[in-house]
Amino acid sequence: MNEQNAIDDVAYRSSTASNRLTAIGSKALQVVVKLLPGIALLIFWQWASGRLIKEIYVSKPTAVIARLCELFASGEIYPHLWTTGQELVLGYVIGVAGGVFAGYALGRSPRLARIFEPYVMAFYGIPKIALAPLFIIWFGIGIGSKVALASIMVFFLVFYNVFAGVRSVDRELVNLTLVMGANQRQLTYHVFLPAAAPFVMLGMRLAIPYSVIGVIVGEFTSSIQGLGLFIHEASSTYDPAGVFAGIVILLGFVTIANLIAGAIERRLLRWRRFSGSGPIDA
Repeated sequence: MNEQNAIDDVAYRSSTASNRLTAIGSKALQVVVKLLPGIALLIFWQWASGRLIKEIYVSKPTAVIARLCELFASGEIYPHLWTTGQELVLGYVIGVAGGVFAGYALGRSPRLARIFEPYVMAFYGIPKIALAPLFIIWFGIGIGSKVALASIMVFFLVFYNVFAGVRSVDRELVNLTLVMGANQRQLTYHVFLPAAAPFVMLGMRLAIPYSVIGVIVGEFTSSIQGLGLFIHEASSTYDPAGVFAGIVILLGFVTIANLIAGAIERRLLRWRRFSGSGPIDA
């Protein structure tokens, strides 16, 4: 009997180890599949530069990598990184906070929505890039104008997602919660916020590239430091490797921000995994 139990235990451990290896192999294959298009594009770019297109127009990956190493080794890029990083963080946080607050307030109050929604829609229709010169006049060429432009671009994306999330809450659920004796604070924390959370996270993730656009456009228009200024100067001096180096750094900003947003989303919406309302894998 003990011998049979030992055999069963060894078989179980072997099966568990095999399943773990299979899972690791599957994840590794997914990573490789995701990387293949990017690697293929880089190889084609390296080959085509100087053959199909003049290198002065598109540079090449090896030159971009060399330029990045030069920028970080010399320390030239660090002041630009610090300035753009400040503008991105401040603009994004202010825009998200304002969008969540305003979207929730108007979503909960139909009266306020009827009054202010036409004004919000009218302002939303204005191209935000056209506001850059005005913000520079108001806030100067420092980080204030870039923060304001990024905040405005982020605000509307978050606002409309939160507004839609709050308005989508089932009215019968609200009435049932009130009948059970819930006050407004409990209604907010246990009904409206959980219902609006997926919309909030969607708005936050959609707003990440728009915050970058707002900051870079502001730096293109007028600035003292920043990646936008660096890219603009590299373009003015016919330095395509420098332009692509700046773009690669911006991609790094966006990637890190998306990873952080994804971690927050998994943390806040972990209940979706247990309720079966998460994404369906084919």
